[in-house]
Amino acid sequence: MATLTAELPREDPKARVNSTLGMIFFIGSWSMAFGTLYLSFLILRDRVDIWPPEGIVLPNFALATAGTVVLLASSAAIHAAVRRGRTGAPGFASLWCAGLLLGLAFGVAQTWLWYDLLAAGGAPQSGGYQSLFFGLTWVHAAHVALALIALMWIQYGIRTGRYGPHRISTVQNTAMFWHFMDVVWVVLYLSFFVF
Repeated sequence: MATLTAELPREDPKARVNSTLGMIFFIGSWSMAFGTLYLSFLILRDRVDIWPPEGIVLPNFALATAGTVVLLASSAAIHAAVRRGRTGAPGFASLWCAGLLLGLAFGVAQTWLWYDLLAAGGAPQSGGYQSLFFGLTWVHAAHVALALIALMWIQYGIRTGRYGPHRISTVQNTAMFWHFMDVVWVVLYLSFFVF
């Protein structure tokens, strides 16, 4: 792989800046969309005297907490992979793969969380809490699915030598989006399970 990366041209610094700015704008626009949905959540939540409302089926706290820990571990592995990828240090591919596998595990935990809630009788139409929970987490999950596809694409590129110190902006931008998905989930987790 070292000979393959040595033969590839280095990334143009201007293209690196442009792609990073593009990702920042993309995340900014998604932040506004999420912010609008979250504001709706806060307004509806404010109209209820007790949160969560009494007598409803709640999502499994332990499962949501485990999923959150897995997602944060995934983000830590991806961050470590990017640091190694910038310098060409060993472990770039294996750390990225670990982050990807942990991200997939989060997807499984999230699906299990929905299934568990549905099996207990908490459907999206069961009330405001469930409707908000399913709606916000489904929007998040759709973006997580796209991010996981991007993580897989990067993993393939790392394995084939396409990405490394010579070409890192796509890797960094994908990691930035993954970290943003973490932040969004932590906000949802705190809103539905802690506060």
